[in-house]
Amino acid sequence: MTRILANLFLLMFLADGGISFLDELVSLGHPLAPLSLFRAGLGNFVVILAVTVYALLGIDKRLPKRVIVPLVLFTIFSPFLPLLVPSLAGTPALGLAIAVLQLLVYQLATTPIRQMTPVTVSLPKGLFKGPSYSVKNSAVFAAANLVILPCVLALLVGFTANAFMQRYTAGFMHLGPDGLHMYEKVYRRQNRTILLAGMIHVGEKEFYQRVASLPSAGRTIVLAEGVTDDRNLLRDRPDYSKLAGYLGLTSQADRMHFAGRVIEPSQLDTAPAKGNPGGVDILRADVDVSSFRPATIWFLNELGRQMKNSRTLSQQLLSSILWSQNNITPEIQSTVMDDILHRRNQVLIGNLDKALAQYDTVVVPWGALHMAEIEKEVRRQGFQLQRVTDRVSIRFGKGAAAPPREAGKAQVPGGGVRHE
Repeated sequence: MTRILANLFLLMFLADGGISFLDELVSLGHPLAPLSLFRAGLGNFVVILAVTVYALLGIDKRLPKRVIVPLVLFTIFSPFLPLLVPSLAGTPALGLAIAVLQLLVYQLATTPIRQMTPVTVSLPKGLFKGPSYSVKNSAVFAAANLVILPCVLALLVGFTANAFMQRYTAGFMHLGPDGLHMYEKVYRRQNRTILLAGMIHVGEKEFYQRVASLPSAGRTIVLAEGVTDDRNLLRDRPDYSKLAGYLGLTSQADRMHFAGRVIEPSQLDTAPAKGNPGGVDILRADVDVSSFRPATIWFLNELGRQMKNSRTLSQQLLSSILWSQNNITPEIQSTVMDDILHRRNQVLIGNLDKALAQYDTVVVPWGALHMAEIEKEVRRQGFQLQRVTDRVSIRFGKGAAAPPREAGKAQVPGGGVRHE
């Protein structure tokens, strides 16, 4: 039975690689939905077989580990390979590359089998002679997995968190081995430039200082983020300074200060000024708390109270999670997200349109969760991606901050950039 399952896994792994390669090739021209659905189902079946055969390694000592283990590892981690090159995620080139890599891994892993049975690539009966169970094999397998499984689980959690960030921030935030990264994207249309800088509430002071000193050309305006509270509706306004202190970091409000002339929205409406020729203009392109619905104001007050009353980071996180689970309904969540994301984005986009009439460069340093909708509007207006810069906002471990890394300038299909 063990041999049958192992051979079935080998066969299905090879078939999955071949079908994936074919599906990616076909998708370059006219995608076939039935083929893609079959590929997805086959892939799920291969994952089930991989987990089953991996468990059998601890029971049947006759299974060749140097053949099985590489295929199992590829099966488990291949869905996360696009996260290693986020600029190519979703492009046909990356899909083809992963399919080719799967076939290559199969060829290399099954080389010992082909040396024993040149005619067919399946585990020969000769490997399964003798007793299958060994206390030593099971003990070594169990001991190894005491180390391997926590590492694998940690990697899976990291990959899952990174996938969540990539999805909900349109790639402006991603998790790397060295820390939490934020992307800056430069878009250009004729003589107008828009710089979108993904932000986070807490980070290292060097990150905020670099963003605040971004170079610009011509008449420049910063459309700053920041909700006002003219009517004092927030009794317990969420304060991220305490959270930053727990983590040994700093908050965006404390450290990111642009140098320039602060202007009012009315100065964009009047239009004849044509920007500040001597420097940078700064406009708070955000809303006032009074524009939020009652549910959102209540939510922000309660969140601020939970943050203020917590003495430790763990207590702050735990109390906030428990409170949210007990009090936040799907309807409240929908209202809050609409107020703090979509409605604020619409105000920013309105100011963006006015700013483009007067300024050569518009800088938008807003939270990463806002960027998906903002970037979509920028592209809709005909702006083309020119450059992507990768900055570390929170670095894991000690050491000097690394300079920002330019991800590339060359345009590739799908609106991404190529690493050069």
